[in-house]
Amino acid sequence: MMLRSRALVLASLTLFACSAGDDPGDTGSNSSITTASPATDTSSTSSSTGSAATTDAPTTGGDTTTTTTGDDPTTTTSGTTDDTTGTTGPICDPGQVGCVCDGDTCADGLACEDGICVPGLACDGDLGEPDDTEPNAQDLGEIDDDDDNIVTADGVLSGAGDVDWYTYHGLDTFGHVAEPTVKVTSSATVRVCQFIECDEGGAVGTEITCPDGTQTALSGGLRPGCCGGATFTVSDFNCSGSSDDIRVYVRLDKPSQDECVEYGLVAHN
Repeated sequence: MMLRSRALVLASLTLFACSAGDDPGDTGSNSSITTASPATDTSSTSSSTGSAATTDAPTTGGDTTTTTTGDDPTTTTSGTTDDTTGTTGPICDPGQVGCVCDGDTCADGLACEDGICVPGLACDGDLGEPDDTEPNAQDLGEIDDDDDNIVTADGVLSGAGDVDWYTYHGLDTFGHVAEPTVKVTSSATVRVCQFIECDEGGAVGTEITCPDGTQTALSGGLRPGCCGGATFTVSDFNCSGSSDDIRVYVRLDKPSQDECVEYGLVAHN
C-alpha cells in the first residue's frame, strides 16, 4: 500500500513538471523546439519577386537623338549646301551691279540707290565726265575775292546716284573779303556742298562756321565744309596762317528726281 502511494505521487510530480516546461509564456524555459515551415514554391517566388521582363522595341531607320532644354524641346535646323556646286552662292563684290555700294559709289555706269548699285542713267552731257570723285574734280581756275570775278560751269546729273565735283583756287587780296559763294540753277532740286582747304595749314588748319540752313560736312579728303540748298555763302572761316588763300571744292549730288538733271553753276570767292 505504501509503495502504490509513492508511485502515484511520483507520477503526479512528473506530469506537473512536463506541463510547466511546455508553457510558451515561461521566459525561463530552456527547451529547444524546432518548428518546420511550410515548403515554398520556388517558381512562384521567382515570378513575383524577380526582375521585370523587358521587351526589345523594334527600330526603324537610323538612330534618333532627342535633346531638350528646360521644359520645351529645342529644334535645331542645320544649313544645307548645294550638292552640285558645293557652294552657297556667288560672292557679290561691293560696287558691282546688284551688290552693296562701295561707300557711296559704284562702278562706271552704275548708280548707288538705297545702298545698292543699279544701272544708272545715260544722259547727254554727262557721258565721259571725269568729275565724279573729289580727286578728279573739274578745275575752274583761279579767282580773287572780288565778287565781280566768278567761275561758271554747266553739267548734268545722271540720276539720283550721280555726283559732280568742281574746284577753284581763291586768292585773298587787299580791300576785299573772301566769302566763298555758290549759286546753282537746275531742272530739279539738288544738294550743293562747299568744302574749303586753306593754303597755309591745310585742311586741319581750316575752321568753318556753316551758315543757317546748311549742315556741317566733311569731304572724303577730310576737308571741312557745308551742305545746303542751291545758293549759300560761307562767310565765317579762318586759316591758321596769315593768308586766307584757299582751295574750294564744290559738290553737286542727290537730285530730287531720278532722272537727267541739267544745271548751271556760278561761284565766286
